[in-house]
Amino acid sequence: MLIWILIAFAVLQGVLEWLPVSSEGQTITLLTGFLGISPEEALEISLWLHLGTLIAVIIKFRKELYQYLNPQNKEETVKQWRWFILLSTIGTIIIGVPCYFLVRHLGSNPQIGEYFMLIIGISLLITAVLLFYAKRQDREGRMIEDISKKKMTFSGLLQGFSIIPGISRSGITMSGLLFMSVEKEDSIKGSFIMSIPAVLGGFILNLIVILIEGGNVFPLLWWQLLIAIIITAIIGYLTMELFLLIARRNNFAIVCLVLGIITILFFFLRWIG
Repeated sequence: MLIWILIAFAVLQGVLEWLPVSSEGQTITLLTGFLGISPEEALEISLWLHLGTLIAVIIKFRKELYQYLNPQNKEETVKQWRWFILLSTIGTIIIGVPCYFLVRHLGSNPQIGEYFMLIIGISLLITAVLLFYAKRQDREGRMIEDISKKKMTFSGLLQGFSIIPGISRSGITMSGLLFMSVEKEDSIKGSFIMSIPAVLGGFILNLIVILIEGGNVFPLLWWQLLIAIIITAIIGYLTMELFLLIARRNNFAIVCLVLGIITILFFFLRWIG
């Protein structure tokens, strides 16, 4: 594979991962359509590139992760975050594993989740309206540690559907947390942190399945994958910082409105294409 094509994969993954449009679905669709790469090859490379954005999240929230993983920390807030990570991961497994094998059975068609992308875009628009209304009523959002264990698990169930190409992980989880009245910054933080075990688990599951089937674990040369992962991590970290900066400095209702419109535009542009 030409190095510029690989860099295009990495940049797309790093930029699109934080937006409510599926980075996996868009990468597969754009690069298979314009560059002639097979959907299977694009999917395998995309799964490897998720390690780059995973590294970006770990670096960004390294202090929080240290607190959550430190057994000596007995703070109640930390305990609740541990419950959130555990229960959201369990919820992701319940939905994500069956969806993973369903997608493989159906040939990893990147158009499976197209209509879910439209639903996510509409849900973000609805969320924007609700947030505008909530702001007028002077209602304050709740923190992650304040939501029930049932809602923690439900957020993981939502994340499980993101294994389907076309369904945005960040879009579906942030929308879900916002609808649970979680405060905007905690919704973003929760969405990022709950992705860590999900992405890592999905990557390991995919490797195990490939090994069992006798396939090729590395879709590219090891040094090509390493370069792509590093580029994805750098671009992902920078764009994540930009996304967080925009979210903090602006009314998140406006952010949801803009992202909802972007998601719906992506949906219709794919159909036009």
